[in-house]
Amino acid sequence: MLKTIQCDKFIENDQIRPPIVFKAGLNTILGDEYASNSIGKSTFLMILDFVFGGDDYVRKSIDVQAHIGPHHIEFSFEFEDGMHYFSRSTDNFSIIHVCNANYQVEKKISKDTYTTFLSQKFNLDLPDLTLRNAIGRFFRIYGRETLDPKYPLQQAIREPQQMGIDALLKLFDRYEAVKRQKEVTAEAVLKEKTFKSAQRYHYLPSVSNKIQYTKNEKRILELEAEIKRLIKESTHGFSQLETLQTESTLELQQQLKVEKRHYINLINELNTMENRPHKQNAFQKDYDKLQSFFPGIDMRKLEDIERFHHKMGQILKNEFKEKTASLQSMINLSAERIAQLELKITEIGNAPHLTQVVLTKHYQKQKERTQLQAANKSYDTLETLKRETKLLKQLLDELTLEIISQTETDINAVMNSLNKHMSNSKTAPHLTIRDANRYTFSTPNDRGTGSEYKGLILFDLVVLALTSLPLLVHDSVLLKQIEDRTLEAILRLYTQTQKQVFIVLDKQSSFSKDMQSILEKTEVLRLFSGGGELFGTAWNKNTR
Repeated sequence: MLKTIQCDKFIENDQIRPPIVFKAGLNTILGDEYASNSIGKSTFLMILDFVFGGDDYVRKSIDVQAHIGPHHIEFSFEFEDGMHYFSRSTDNFSIIHVCNANYQVEKKISKDTYTTFLSQKFNLDLPDLTLRNAIGRFFRIYGRETLDPKYPLQQAIREPQQMGIDALLKLFDRYEAVKRQKEVTAEAVLKEKTFKSAQRYHYLPSVSNKIQYTKNEKRILELEAEIKRLIKESTHGFSQLETLQTESTLELQQQLKVEKRHYINLINELNTMENRPHKQNAFQKDYDKLQSFFPGIDMRKLEDIERFHHKMGQILKNEFKEKTASLQSMINLSAERIAQLELKITEIGNAPHLTQVVLTKHYQKQKERTQLQAANKSYDTLETLKRETKLLKQLLDELTLEIISQTETDINAVMNSLNKHMSNSKTAPHLTIRDANRYTFSTPNDRGTGSEYKGLILFDLVVLALTSLPLLVHDSVLLKQIEDRTLEAILRLYTQTQKQVFIVLDKQSSFSKDMQSILEKTEVLRLFSGGGELFGTAWNKNTR
């Protein structure tokens, strides 16, 4: 669990604050009796997000960065194997410092390495689930895009609902079966797509529709009848055998030559794709040198540019991967065609009977028949691929809906149970996952603001209880909308978990004595106006 946070910029009455110490269960950040704004309550929650690998403290708390300037946040975690100490700077926040107990830096690691470490320690190293994808949705802080009570799985406003549903299934460790089925389905889709591409670029024959397919079948029968008739009526003797064999062999060898050239071109193109440089420039390593030449340079902008380049590189990498798979499929098709041509050449060379030689004399009719048969076979193959893809997509949808339905049922059952403990007379919030791409969340017959935020909090508590999610962060913007009696019941629910919950509340004295007692026992930080702000001062006052 998170044990401490400290910073030499945290000031109270002109003195550096001692380390802020956290505990299992509820951790409360209290404001003053006036519910003063701009004293650092939400900012401190943003720092919590920063400690857990988020970037919003730097990117969205612009006023803090402008008035405080670059600073280091030092923090520690306590796990079964002991204490771990780290620090992170606001001016180079892609790097995490691994420290000793005195916060002396021992080594530097990337943010990805750090979050992977936390995932393992929190037992969150589930298939395809990153730490940020797991916990980022449950840091409900003013200024972040996670406060919409209608979309509890949303991590960003423009994020597709499918990503939130996938993240939920991963948290419940129910995504692995869906992932495997997705991979099988994606392979089938790629096969179909590659086959269509081969037809479009004339690497394979094609038939446009069923009508053309039927016409081809009719013409094939006609050609077979003509070939039989020509063989029967033929009066050519064995003397022409060698000449006819040579003509047919030369024709096939010319086709083989063209096909082999095409095969080599595909191989060369694949080698070029596979030998392309994969590693991106490690521009980060040159930051210090660059800063020594240009002391005033804005490193954050350079980091934004580097992240953009990284995203573009990832897109190109995916395109290269898809293109490589398509090329490999076309290489396989070309190799099969080469083998077929070589077999025909061998058969003609070994022709023991005059009948086979006669057939080669009428090669054009035979060639037409072969082309039509290949086109119809190609049509049949594509139809088979389409059926397989459709079936696999259907199986994926059915499997996903089954897993989704079970997850939805589990969540709603526990939300209903918790809601009954809070109030038997009020309806419970309800999650409806319509399919793999859409969901709705609301409290039936109660669309009040307080009810919606209560529903959001209950949803979070259920996910906390049923999964490996290690913590929740709830800003006062959620809690202050809820009536006191319901809020007191929520506070009791917070205290019943051994996982960490961080909340912000104001006006402690306005609550019942029981609630005040809970807040006093769980207080880890108290902020107030007039020297008790997080950074010792407020910069929103008019000094004119």
